[in-house]
Amino acid sequence: MQFRQTVKARWIIKTSPNMRYLFVSIILFVGLSVNSHAQKTKGAQFKVAFYNTENLFDTLHDLNKNDNDFLPDAKVAWTSKRYNHKLQNIARVLVAIDSVNLPAVIGMAEVENIGVLNDLITKTPLHKGSYQAILEEGSDPRGIDVALIFRKDVMHYIAHKAFAAAQSFNTRSILYVKLSDSKKDTFNIFVNHWKSREGGGNETETKRIENASALRHLTDSLLARNPKANILIMGDFNDEPKDKSISETLGAVKPDQPITPKGLYNLMYQRFLNGEGTLYYKDWDLFDQIIVSGNLLSKNKQGKGAVILPPYSSIFKQDWMLYKNKAGDMVPNRTASSKDYFGGYSDHLPVFVTINY
Repeated sequence: MQFRQTVKARWIIKTSPNMRYLFVSIILFVGLSVNSHAQKTKGAQFKVAFYNTENLFDTLHDLNKNDNDFLPDAKVAWTSKRYNHKLQNIARVLVAIDSVNLPAVIGMAEVENIGVLNDLITKTPLHKGSYQAILEEGSDPRGIDVALIFRKDVMHYIAHKAFAAAQSFNTRSILYVKLSDSKKDTFNIFVNHWKSREGGGNETETKRIENASALRHLTDSLLARNPKANILIMGDFNDEPKDKSISETLGAVKPDQPITPKGLYNLMYQRFLNGEGTLYYKDWDLFDQIIVSGNLLSKNKQGKGAVILPPYSSIFKQDWMLYKNKAGDMVPNRTASSKDYFGGYSDHLPVFVTINY
C-alpha cells in the first residue's frame, strides 16, 4: 500500500491483548520540500476547524451502503432541493467561522462520498476558498466517512492515507493528512469519528477505547521519530474529554499540564469543565474536540514556528444555527430526524483553533 505521493513507508505489526494492528511506522516524507508556489497566508495566522455535518448524503442509491433513508422515496424524502439546501447550509456555517479569511483546513464527519464533498466546495460560497477535497471510503455500514478540505492557496498537500480505526467491528477510518504551510511548518492531521453511543454509552465504551488505541499507535509512531511533530487530532469522539477513551487510552490531558515530548493536549477540556457543548441530548455534550501535540503549545519556541495560544479553542455557535426546544433551550437546528424534515444545519456545532506565528 502506498501514499498518494512518491513516498516510502515501513510497515510494522503491533500487537495488543485484544487485537493486531497493521500500521505504518511513519518514516514519512524524508526529503520532501514545500512547494514554492504555495502562497502566504493572509496575516500571521490561519484557522483549522472540524464539523460533524450530520448525514451529508447525496440523493443516489449506493448498492454497497445502507443509504435508504436518504433517497427521494424515503419516509422523509431526501430530494435534490433538500440536498442542495443542505450544502448551502453547511457552507454558510463554515464560511461564517472566518468570512474574511476562510479556514485553511476543515475536517468533517458524516460525509457520504467524494462527490458530495466536491459539490460542497464547488457549488456553494466555499468555492471562493479554492479548496481541495480528501475522502477515503471506510467500512461504516451506513457509508458515512470522515473527510478533509484545505485551501490550496494556504496549505501544500504532501500525502494522505486512511487507517483502520478498529479490527473487531466495521466503522469509519481514521483519515491522516500531511500538509505544510507557506512558512514550511508541517502538520500531521488525524480526522476521527468514533463509535456512536447507540445502544448505550457504557455498552459501547470498549469500542471507543479500541478506536483510541488505534489512534494512539499512530501518534506514538510519529512522536517516537520526531518529538517536535505538529499533530492535530480532530473529530467527533462520542465521548467527553474526561472519558476513559480520551483521557486514559489516548492520554489527552488539559493543556495547562506540563508539556512533554510525547504528550497530547485536549484543547476543549476547559470548555467541557465550563459546561459548554457541541451537541444537545437532554443536556449539552462535548463530543467534538481538537487535540494537539505539545510542540503546538510550546511556550519556549522563541517566536519561531506555529503555536496555538490560550484560550486555545472555540465552539462556533450563532443564533441562526439554533432553535428553541420544548424546554426553552437554544440548541443546534438539525436537518432532519427519522420522522421530520427541519431544514436546519447539523445536530452538532463546529469547533476550531487558530494557528499563530
